[in-house]
Amino acid sequence: MTVPSPGRSSRSRSVGWIACFRLATAGLGLLSCKEPEATGDARAAPAAATTPDVPPPECHDWSTLDLSEVPPLVEGAQAPLLDEVWRTVLEKHFDPTLGCLQWDELREVYAQKVAKASSDAEAYAHINAMLDELGQSHLRLFPPSRNEESMGPASPALTVRWIEDQLVVVESRADGPQGPVHAGATLLAIDDEPVGRLVERVRGRTEPNALALEVSRAVAVRLSCERAGMTHKLKVTDPTKSPTKPPAKPDDGVEPQPQPQPHLAIRIVPCLPPEGERVTLGNLRDIPTRVEHRMLDGDVGLLAFNVWMLPMVQEVTRAMAEMRGEGMRGLVIDLRGNPGGVGTMVVPVARLLLREDGSLGTLRFRDFEQKLAVDGQPQAFDGPVAVLVDEGTASASELFVVGLHDLGRITVVGAHPSAGAALPSLIEELHGGALLQYVVADFVSPKGTVVEGKGVVPDVPVVETREDFAAGRDPVLEAAQRHVVGALGPPPTLADPASPAPPDGSSPSPTP
Repeated sequence: MTVPSPGRSSRSRSVGWIACFRLATAGLGLLSCKEPEATGDARAAPAAATTPDVPPPECHDWSTLDLSEVPPLVEGAQAPLLDEVWRTVLEKHFDPTLGCLQWDELREVYAQKVAKASSDAEAYAHINAMLDELGQSHLRLFPPSRNEESMGPASPALTVRWIEDQLVVVESRADGPQGPVHAGATLLAIDDEPVGRLVERVRGRTEPNALALEVSRAVAVRLSCERAGMTHKLKVTDPTKSPTKPPAKPDDGVEPQPQPQPHLAIRIVPCLPPEGERVTLGNLRDIPTRVEHRMLDGDVGLLAFNVWMLPMVQEVTRAMAEMRGEGMRGLVIDLRGNPGGVGTMVVPVARLLLREDGSLGTLRFRDFEQKLAVDGQPQAFDGPVAVLVDEGTASASELFVVGLHDLGRITVVGAHPSAGAALPSLIEELHGGALLQYVVADFVSPKGTVVEGKGVVPDVPVVETREDFAAGRDPVLEAAQRHVVGALGPPPTLADPASPAPPDGSSPSPTP
């Protein structure tokens, strides 16, 4: 959903619900901030802990502040930028109390830090630290041009995730003069820089529960390129070759014997533009979109799409109809790595799965509320559904998953909870070209399930190992398929040949 941005000139760019990081694959070059663990309603959390014997301090309503009386800031090159960020959040954040923070005092504190910054990068870091005080996702300031934290428009054709305390290539079509990078490989260095250094930098600024997501993000940025055709030199292990056995030591009963070492390989791999049909919706331009579907064994269909963009609804609907025509009785929806997008797409997709009316939750803006109401459809698919999530499942994807899960319609399967970055947001261009992403609404699921800062926890947890991917296995998908097959009853009897086909081209409902 694209939310209008009042009071901005034609320079402004507002982008509906996106997860900062993974839409970098669309060339937006965005990273999300660290999301601290949150409990309860983030809007009502005071800045300081309280006890039952001490009443919480009264929260100030910052919407009543007369901005004409705000004192000038300490002079500095980035002082106007900090002030513009501070005012935008004050005016447009869904919570006029800003989590009970002393927003005026924080302006002064961080202005002093920005004035002393020795570089623009340091000034941006201080401004983002001010935004981090709110303890929410989708609050971030991005520089006008790409820096070391920005995603480039092209990348090698591989996906790397943090699994078993190492960077594992879980999917790869990357190839080069020295040979391919295989799934199941461990990434050790990028352009002769050991990835351990990058991991330690991320570890130093990241909560433990968010480490897998943040490391994967940082590596994706490091692997990206300014343009297609550029290359990276990768040091990886080769899972297709047997480990090297070092010479055995004399057995003295004290020192352990040396362990077999994995076979190492150097690969020069090109950066490619992302695949997919380019979709433009308003100011969200040239986003590569992919909708994939196929039938698995056991009359189970598999549906996957990489972002949420409204023009994709027709293709998702077509995919569902084709699989139902092929006898689909159960469904797996793969939302791993799906960062979100335009949030209103969740409603028509949910409509394909609900025969009765329902709500995926409520958005609470500063001045009004909006329900994500879904009108049930008599011909909607009513077989068992499992949805796959991982640490990269975020934003609109999380609203879709938690909404249907609260309604009892789906089972969630995954090796990790989702990202916990569920709040709707806008992105605006500020003076000088910097981009500010800020939260515009709170989200309340049908049962009040807290997603922000926590993520959606899988009903069916799955253990992933490097050996799984080296062997070509997808343990999460396999677990979901087993679950759906187990939930299915015996195959239905043949429908009456005289029964008319549904008008949308989908298959008739099973005979009771």
